[in-house]
Amino acid sequence: METHTNGTSTVWPETEAGKRVKARLAEDRTLEAFDRLLQRIDTLETAVTNLTLLMQQGPGLMAMAGDMVDEAYREADAQGVRLDERFGVALQLAEKVTQPQVAEKLDALLKVGDQLPGMIAMTVDMMDEGMRKAIANGFDPQTLADTASAANSALTKAKAEAPAKVGGVFGLLRSLKDPDRQKGLGFLMNFLKHFGRNI
Repeated sequence: METHTNGTSTVWPETEAGKRVKARLAEDRTLEAFDRLLQRIDTLETAVTNLTLLMQQGPGLMAMAGDMVDEAYREADAQGVRLDERFGVALQLAEKVTQPQVAEKLDALLKVGDQLPGMIAMTVDMMDEGMRKAIANGFDPQTLADTASAANSALTKAKAEAPAKVGGVFGLLRSLKDPDRQKGLGFLMNFLKHFGRNI
């Protein structure tokens, strides 16, 4: 209730300000805002309840975690694993890694690692270009592979056989009547001809 200077009294909802407040309270967005506020209060109350429970259980949880750590330490010790030594080594390693000069080297290594894909791509491009030029100049990789395979097969078979008995110059001439030897000698003569032309 509000009292005016002339002695009359007015109930606040009937004042201009009260009417504006009532109008605002009747709006949907105001009611939705109140609803959201009440939901947040409920959520806050749940969070406080959970926090209270957690604080009540805290000592027990800490004790349980301590027991688990102790048990793990005992098991490791029983298996001959000295955790304190390993922690000491880990700390020494951490100290070395964090030294400025080591950190600079690691940083440089990481930078090289970042550049590595580009360097590999550039090397592959150079090899491709070199191979294209070689092929354009008459190099045939398939012929090289076939010849290398034939040579490897011939070496393997020749090593498995007993050495051929030649018995002098006439024996050598007789052995040249073999068609396979004639074919190999012909290939060698062709190779020598083309090799001599290119040098």
